[in-house]
Amino acid sequence: MFVDSTQVWGATVVAAYSPRARPGVPVSFPVRWDDLDQVSPADFAIHTALGLLTDRNPWAEAMPGPQRLGADLVEEGDAIPVARVQAMHEGTRRAAASRKNRDRDN
Repeated sequence: MFVDSTQVWGATVVAAYSPRARPGVPVSFPVRWDDLDQVSPADFAIHTALGLLTDRNPWAEAMPGPQRLGADLVEEGDAIPVARVQAMHEGTRRAAASRKNRDRDN
């Protein structure tokens, strides 16, 4: 699996069922598309998530079976220079610091 954390614009990549350091301690929780209109993030907190699971794992139920990546795709991912990835992270860090300073000054 390739997760490009530079594309989440300052957010973090979180595994399913991970608690977040936010008010109410929300938990990353899988939700079916059909259920999105009936739930809110507050429904999934550290004190409620375990009870919602009962004896099943909705995350495992929603995932497709294993898939193989083509060798050309793996090769393309391996070809990204480390320095380029570091530069992208540095650019993101600088932009966040600039926004923070601008917000503080206003």
